[in-house]
Amino acid sequence: MALRGIEMPDVAEMCKAGNKVPQAGGPVRRLFGRWWLRSMGWRLQGNFPNTNKLVLCVAPHTSNWDFFVGLAAVFALGLKLNFLAKDSLFKGPVGWGLRQLGGIAINRRQRHGVVAQLSQTLRQRPETLLCITPEGTRSPVTNWKTGFLQIAHQAQVPVLLVAFDYKKKQIVFGPVKQISENIEAEMAAVYEFYAKVPAKHPHNMAMPPAYFRGDKD
Repeated sequence: MALRGIEMPDVAEMCKAGNKVPQAGGPVRRLFGRWWLRSMGWRLQGNFPNTNKLVLCVAPHTSNWDFFVGLAAVFALGLKLNFLAKDSLFKGPVGWGLRQLGGIAINRRQRHGVVAQLSQTLRQRPETLLCITPEGTRSPVTNWKTGFLQIAHQAQVPVLLVAFDYKKKQIVFGPVKQISENIEAEMAAVYEFYAKVPAKHPHNMAMPPAYFRGDKD
């Protein structure tokens, strides 16, 4: 299929979800997702791990467009995925729609216990893909939240680093990491991975200066 004179490879040829990955929707939704990605000029890069439990760390998150690009990828791969969002969004028809898509409401004013609850949920469910943005907001946040690492460590579930590269228009499936108890060291590796990923709004992307400037030894 060509888009504005440019040959765009089929999403299915670039990245597939294995037979262990939780699936949702049928072939029509996957075809729609592939068309949606191609129409926006986006591609998938890398391999999606063939596992039934996973925490997806998705960054950088600087724009509302991130949600729609990510949703197109979820549809294209046929993923059954859960994601966290602030509870104020879960009202009326919008809230119903978010829940149907796998949204989980989080009260940011009551953060204590969320990590433990989500870790327990991951341990108890036979299969779960949990998507988390470490910044927690589209605004600049120098120190990203480490909750996703703590959840993964406590539940003994690997983390997949997913990058939204707006320069190349690629959703990059990066390394899969089994998280140790040294959360500080694990977070340093996360910063290293995302340090040079072009965001939609670079002025809203923030992290500790040594990583953001690329001068970390």
